[in-house]
Order: sequence, then C-alpha cells, then structure tokens
Amino acid sequence: MRSLRSHHRNKKDRTMILESAILCLALNIYHESRSEMIPGQYAVAHVTLNRAGSQEKVCETVVAKHQFSWTTKLLTKRGKRYVLKEDGLPRDERAWRLAKHIAAYTLKNKPSDITRGATFYHTTAVDPHWRTSMVKVAKIGRHIFYKQARSEEHTSEL
Repeated sequence: MRSLRSHHRNKKDRTMILESAILCLALNIYHESRSEMIPGQYAVAHVTLNRAGSQEKVCETVVAKHQFSWTTKLLTKRGKRYVLKEDGLPRDERAWRLAKHIAAYTLKNKPSDITRGATFYHTTAVDPHWRTSMVKVAKIGRHIFYKQARSEEHTSEL
C-alpha cells in the first residue's frame, strides 16, 4: 500500500486511486468485520470512508496509527510504504471476495450510510473509555457505532 496524492490529472491516476482504495478498504472490512453479516461489513466500510473524507485518503486512513486494531499487528512500515505481513494476508477466500465486493460497491455506488455518519465503533465485547464522549448512533451486529457529540441524537439497532 502506498500513500496517495490528492490531486490527479488523468483517468489512469483516478483508476489507480480507486483500485488502491478498494484494496485498502477491502482489507479493513476483512480484518475488522469478516465475521459480521453483510450490513455490519457495510457499516465498517462507511466508518472508514467517513473518517477518510474522500477516496484519495482511504489508504492513508486505514494505515494511520491507532485507527484500526488489525494494522498494529499485521502491517509493517518499510520506508514510505506499508507492507502487509504474511499473517495479514486474507485466508478465508469467501470472506475476502465479499470484502472486495463491498469495498468496490461502496466506493463506486456510494450507498446510503447505515451508520448515519459514524466515525468510531467498537465490538460489544469491549467498553473503550472514549465512548462516553461520543454519541451512539447505531448497533449493527456485534459493533456499536458513534460519532462526535454535537447535538442530541437517537440511537438505533439494525
């Protein structure tokens, strides 16, 4: 995975960005939510995109320090590049195909965000300290989704 520039001049550059974004987003979906039902995987995709703000920043967001738990153990930095360690290679072919499909569909078609703008989540197995300063916006599968506290919001379960 490599860092991407935000300005690109031609269709080839945009295609390369999209393909890189699909790979980064698919890896994140796979490692963060492959055991979830499809809505839970789309939710993780949306949180990743909500954090990134644009396709051009998906890879940068996924590899950013302390953003997603899997990257700490399964990625290593070599110079300016991030390299997926052997333990990080997708082994469940069905889950990997689905993660790539969800990543591509989400990036190309921009489906409705079922997380309602969430930028944070955690599994129901943990209670991170930061959750108390956030607004819970949804519980989807085994993940609880949050966004920054700005105004009073209602929660939902899908």
